[in-house]
Amino acid sequence: MILKTVYKKTSIIRLAVLTSSLLFGMSHIALADDDDDDDNIVRAIVSPPVVANGIIAGEPTEFIGVLAVEDVTPGLAMDPENKGYRIPAGGHMEVELGGSFERNGIDNNKAFRAINSNANFVLVTGLPQAPITTPAGAGVQHGNYTISDDGNKIITVTPNGGKGKNGLEGKRAKKIGIKVVHIRPRPNTDESTSAFTNGPAGTIGTLAVRIYKANGKIDEKGSASVIFPASVGQVVGATNVGLATGAQGNPATVSTELVESVNFQHVLPGTILTNTVKGTSFSDGAPYAPRFLLFDKLENQPDSFIPQKGLAGVGYIQSEDPTHVHMVQDTNGNGLPDAGDTIVGHTTISGPTGSNPEVLASDALTTSGDGVTGANGSVYNVSVRIGDAEGVYRITAILEDGNAAVTTIIADNDYDNNDD
Repeated sequence: MILKTVYKKTSIIRLAVLTSSLLFGMSHIALADDDDDDDNIVRAIVSPPVVANGIIAGEPTEFIGVLAVEDVTPGLAMDPENKGYRIPAGGHMEVELGGSFERNGIDNNKAFRAINSNANFVLVTGLPQAPITTPAGAGVQHGNYTISDDGNKIITVTPNGGKGKNGLEGKRAKKIGIKVVHIRPRPNTDESTSAFTNGPAGTIGTLAVRIYKANGKIDEKGSASVIFPASVGQVVGATNVGLATGAQGNPATVSTELVESVNFQHVLPGTILTNTVKGTSFSDGAPYAPRFLLFDKLENQPDSFIPQKGLAGVGYIQSEDPTHVHMVQDTNGNGLPDAGDTIVGHTTISGPTGSNPEVLASDALTTSGDGVTGANGSVYNVSVRIGDAEGVYRITAILEDGNAAVTTIIADNDYDNNDD
């Protein structure tokens, strides 16, 4: 059913403000850059799109430090076509938490957790579920590095091999580089595997990143801060869950492709993106429909750890505008998204002027586990047709009782998807 919708002026303004504030194709809730220095390589501290509580006050710390890719606007920085940072051979990277971040077992009475593996710290290419992992090996994701910490607030990453300007190994480290540092509790566990706790509401946590050359001199550095909120409501983030190769931290996993991401897919103008099921490999099923992960607010979660409850029964219905659909939750219980359901958000597609992209009809509804068993969050797919012009297309999901997130698609007549 197509709804006839009259937009109030305030709703239009709210939509515009939310959309224009989206710097990254991932969830961001409360952030602040420490300075405007062009040499500052840390753009922001944000909650990762895998939990509902990553930077909420008093919660187990889980955040991603987003690095500022040189000479690239924030909205395109995570495109794998734009290279991130390297750690020189013989050098190292330091990641230091400060402000009101608490190191468990040092600043409080919680259990101490040593940070020495990807269970608690991961280098990431900037795309969800696309890490550069610690082991050596044939897989494109294997970076061959060691993680250690000083027992307090500094985590150190040391390449075990490589040469010259890049001590990390594997194609991802060489061709895409580091764009995100991810600190987290070990997934599917409990408080005992959390290394840090966020400070009280309204206090400030800080992050500093420093990359050192083999001679001990700093090559790159930067810092950012975050104000811990008391609550953030429901959460949406861009995701590749269910499509990216699993067990990427295992040295035996060698089937991972260089780029396995719905976000920043490169396609031809006019491409229809409707597939939601992984092929034999990621590339076999490409291109994919834009994909988001939904979470219920922290107040409704049974605990603070993965898996967390998603939002069940969410789909979308079309409006008179082909670029805008209403996200609805199936409150009339008929198993379909329709005009009798409750509007919980909005999803839009934008592109170059005159390109005429559109969100295509779908009857799909999300499912959710109970926050103790089952999948983490709810997968929300959006079928779209990319417009007729080359350029950048953004699919934005906005929750009325939460945040917003973007998936970006690049239309390019000359794009060559060749990893070699």
